[in-house]
Amino acid sequence: MIKKIGLAISVIILIINIFNYNFEFEISDSNNKISLVGILASSCAIVLILISMISEKIEKKIKD
Repeated sequence: MIKKIGLAISVIILIINIFNYNFEFEISDSNNKISLVGILASSCAIVLILISMISEKIEKKIKD
């Protein structure tokens, strides 16, 4: 349950940062750097949570 909440929060943060990114300016703009860091961090969090959820499913199958 906690992992699903964390996954939802990470997806929301990812969407917010994607909308906050300004495609008209260069990457070196300070607001774009902050948005890119947020996009990268939330993407990493999503991948880690998904790996954890998949490993739990595998562990349950091995025990049964």
